[in-house]
Amino acid sequence: MAVDSYGFMQGTCACVRGKNLIWLLSYRGVLVRRIGEWVVGRVDGLRIVDYCLCLSGGYVVVEGPRGRAMGFAHVPREDLHGMGGEVREPRLEEVVEMLLDLNPLNRVLGLAMANAVSQYFLGDVMPSGGVPVGREPICLVGNMGPLAERFRREGRTVWVFERSQELRHGSFSDVEEELLLPRCGTLIITGMTLLNFTIDRILEMSRGLNVLTGPSAGVHPEPLRGTKIHYVASMRFNIDVAVRHLKLGNYISLAVHSHLGTPYVVPVNP
Repeated sequence: MAVDSYGFMQGTCACVRGKNLIWLLSYRGVLVRRIGEWVVGRVDGLRIVDYCLCLSGGYVVVEGPRGRAMGFAHVPREDLHGMGGEVREPRLEEVVEMLLDLNPLNRVLGLAMANAVSQYFLGDVMPSGGVPVGREPICLVGNMGPLAERFRREGRTVWVFERSQELRHGSFSDVEEELLLPRCGTLIITGMTLLNFTIDRILEMSRGLNVLTGPSAGVHPEPLRGTKIHYVASMRFNIDVAVRHLKLGNYISLAVHSHLGTPYVVPVNP
């Protein structure tokens, strides 16, 4: 059967994998690949002791001489499809491949792995009182309802952008980001942009302060040095409590579920 220029067999839904898949996506996800390469260089001595694709998100727990650490990533329901091949068991040495996989669920496990290894090497974090804010308008890439409402109560100008129609109430579509993001003074960017390959374009358009945030944004600051990300705001999980929470089908919000761990902010390029 003939194969087209992208590596797909014509007339079928078969997809490429492995090195060919990474080549296919090499023009996208530059920052995601950079994170994955940083992580894969640090997996020696670590092993995965637990993982799950739960109803609302996936988690991976790694263990090494220093103890255990957990990484998480929400499931992007709006991006799910049946074209990306099978869901695979997470393997630390395959983190780059899984971050760039055509199956969104494999990307969830890939980001959860990257976040778990990042958390293992992050060290101690100080509890945070909230995300840093610069000039207005404050733009939220991802509908973070409690945060948006807090800013509005404070009288601030807030623009919210949301990719999912299900979650878009009171928000612009992500289509309008091309028009409005260059006008934002502060961008608070969901970690889900690491899953849908939009983070690079968002940073390219930004002319303000950029904060990568959310439970899916637990990446180590080191691979983000020299980028336009100024701060990372995420959570150091209480593993047993968070795992129980996720296995019951719940989602995670930094604003709503602070009892699941320690919300923190770390400077990257302040």
